[in-house]
Amino acid sequence: MTRSRCPPCVQCRYRKVRCDRRQDVCGNCDRLQFACSFRASAEKSANTKRTTTDSTRSCPPERRRGSRACLSCRRSKARCSGELPACRTCQQRQRECHYPALDVPSLLVPIRREELATVLDQFFRHLYPIPSFAILHEPSVRQQCRQGMLELPLALSIAAITNVYLNPDPRMFRECKSWISRAETFLWEHLHQPSLARVQALVFVVHYHIQAGEFARAYMLAGMAARAAIALRVNYERPELGFIAQETRRRVLWGLTMLDGQFSVGLPEYETIPYTIVYQQFPCCEEDYSEDELGGTKHPNLLAACLQISKVQRDVMRLTRQLAISDKPLAELPVLIQEIQTDLWRIHTDLELKFDFSISSTTQALDMKTSRWFPRYLLASLSWHQVHCDLYRIFLPGYPEAVPSIIMNATEATFRDHASEMCSTHVQQIFKILQGVLDDVDLPLLPFYVAVTAYQAARLGLFLRSFPRIGGQMTLNRAVVGANTALSMLLRFFSSTPPAHDMVADLQQLMEAESSPSNTVQRQRCSAQGHSDTSRHSSLAVHSLIRQADFVDGGYDS
Repeated sequence: MTRSRCPPCVQCRYRKVRCDRRQDVCGNCDRLQFACSFRASAEKSANTKRTTTDSTRSCPPERRRGSRACLSCRRSKARCSGELPACRTCQQRQRECHYPALDVPSLLVPIRREELATVLDQFFRHLYPIPSFAILHEPSVRQQCRQGMLELPLALSIAAITNVYLNPDPRMFRECKSWISRAETFLWEHLHQPSLARVQALVFVVHYHIQAGEFARAYMLAGMAARAAIALRVNYERPELGFIAQETRRRVLWGLTMLDGQFSVGLPEYETIPYTIVYQQFPCCEEDYSEDELGGTKHPNLLAACLQISKVQRDVMRLTRQLAISDKPLAELPVLIQEIQTDLWRIHTDLELKFDFSISSTTQALDMKTSRWFPRYLLASLSWHQVHCDLYRIFLPGYPEAVPSIIMNATEATFRDHASEMCSTHVQQIFKILQGVLDDVDLPLLPFYVAVTAYQAARLGLFLRSFPRIGGQMTLNRAVVGANTALSMLLRFFSSTPPAHDMVADLQQLMEAESSPSNTVQRQRCSAQGHSDTSRHSSLAVHSLIRQADFVDGGYDS
């Protein structure tokens, strides 16, 4: 074969490596992401070609091979592709591939090894206990970090999501934005090559955009993460894999369902991971998975409990939306309610019998305030009470989520009285737990659903204070004190969380209406929302990220 008469590109000539002279961009520049002079020449006209070449030569490419070559290729002085977890040369020669530890940042890995190790400490201490972030195997990730083998987009997304939640410095936020941009670029370029690590990175990228207030981008990327997970069949069990690999796949899948819940809020058309395609078990105990330093001490499997309650809650939301458009009484409705109630008590009993933990207690979760897993204790207890409120509030006449009048009138009065009592009982339990957190808990981060629970409990409490069937259980003073507790919770722990801003504003408006001489504003708004049954079926809650994304179809404006 006759060698092409085309001279090598300026970058390869400067680096003294063989250039394949590929049109537009040579293979070396494509791999190392250099600005190839072939591409520059193609974009310039013929009369400026010499100027372009001279300018490129005056700004030579930075050295990259030395910091990216694996140890085996260095020893044998072979060309290293720099791929993770193993380069092509080592794969072809069937030998172990190890990279040197990264001590200084570079354009390829713009974060020092020491900084990444510190970030991992913060991530696993503060973010990992929150169920939606529990998708990594801590020992494996730490080992990959020490060996310099942690995949680039995963390393960058972990660093970004940790700092955007825990570091208030605006300069760090700009740095996080550049890391996320770099991770996204990599993921888009390898869109056709999904892997579990890349799905994990995508999940963290979505969380980053949520925390940054970029809800529309977060939703679109959540769909991409879900599609990648389904392509890898993460929604199925893989018994031929090892325990850690199986469990990691489970956690990634369930992490995606929790993300999905923040967007869909019970509307099937917004779901990215519907439960109907999930064939995975719930995650195992944390001690079995992460080799916890506490050794033989067994904590309740609160991650599985939170996921189970979340699943029940999604069922309740769907039921509420389906009932909103029903035009006839449902004789089987009390039976459906009882089945859901039985599922909730089954979750409660499992935790109580196996781990001596009462999910309904207002003190047991708070007793664990010094535990690393306190966010899970708190979330499990609050969610369990909140799902009861969601289940029974539909039988409160005049409440926005109440069933249509044709169903309400067909429901026995004794059942409606029971529903109002259940709402009052569980709302007051939520208020007690929230007050305990405010009095004696000092954490930098709590699960976002804690904010949702506080907001919904305040709304319901203010409505119940004048509800005739409850009598003296929910007085005006209790309702206002509880709402103030909820508002204090939102302001203390979620004031810098963009998804919570609308909840804070709405709750403040409710409180102002309640304190005014004529507090009919809230009642009128509740009644107005409750009459439009069809619109309520597709309405989005104030905490729905789809609602806050504010998608607008402008295709018919022109």
